[in-house]
Amino acid sequence: MSSGSSSSRRTAAKPAIKRAKKAADGYMEVNLKPDSPKLREMEKAEKQRLGFKWGMGIICAICLFALLKVTVREAFLKNPQFTLRQVVVKTEGPATAEQIVRVSAITHGMNLLTVNLREIQRRILEMPQVKSVKISRDYHGRMTLTVDQRQPVAWIACAKLGMRAGSSETGYFLDAEGTLFPCEVVTETYAKLPVIQHEALNQNQPGKKISDLSVTAALSLLEKLQKRQEEKTALAVREIATQYTWGLNVTFEDGARVFFGIDDLDDQLTRMDRIALEAQHRGWKIDTLNVLVRENIPITFREAPDLEGLQDPLTASARSPKTSMKLTPP
Repeated sequence: MSSGSSSSRRTAAKPAIKRAKKAADGYMEVNLKPDSPKLREMEKAEKQRLGFKWGMGIICAICLFALLKVTVREAFLKNPQFTLRQVVVKTEGPATAEQIVRVSAITHGMNLLTVNLREIQRRILEMPQVKSVKISRDYHGRMTLTVDQRQPVAWIACAKLGMRAGSSETGYFLDAEGTLFPCEVVTETYAKLPVIQHEALNQNQPGKKISDLSVTAALSLLEKLQKRQEEKTALAVREIATQYTWGLNVTFEDGARVFFGIDDLDDQLTRMDRIALEAQHRGWKIDTLNVLVRENIPITFREAPDLEGLQDPLTASARSPKTSMKLTPP
């Protein structure tokens, strides 16, 4: 009897010792969650209510999205106010408005809200004649394309590359910066443009700038000569031939041919101006002239020049002592 009660006391004392040890360690495990059939039923009902709320929320979101989609489609996408009805092209140059619209792939009936303006701009900029594009829309059925085109200043001709001036099929233009682009239509104005003849040209990529030194010099000389033409101090240029890598042979509209070096163009033009002024004053008709030479400038005439009044038939007029000419009759 004594032994059994002693064993029971030892068994009952073990949990107390364990709880005491946990308290000594600084924590104690206590289960405060009650559990009963009623509580489990209440938790199940709560989950059902939460699931119902989520389901109704999803249904409402779907309905709202569908309503919004219908509203957008009816108010914007199918609204005739935002349907493209007119395309206005503001441009000037070799590419026509019809060509620009065709390349842009714009069609009537497109929606102005969904059309990709960057894609349209990219397509137009791929045209070698085009420098820049601006696109605007007014949401009243109209789109405006403002296209800045390269303006041709000369034809470029090279038989080796099949480039022929004055042709709408094989003709190519150069702008003032030296960029090459094809001719689509030969107008009266374009037909009168000067020709840069370059048989040694090795570049024929539309939309790219020609880096050839002779072409660059020819365009620079052409610009200076055209300014003199506007000032009525020089004739129009018909052709510039790059016969040598260091020289340019210019043919004017009256048939006169003047040879220039590619360097020091201003000095050479000054010599040409003096000689041209003297020739005009005396009624001489220049056939050939080489202004690359600084002294004793070679010059020929179509008719025998009247040398009356000259101090020396083999030198220039005393009025222009800085310029001397070597006169050669025809």
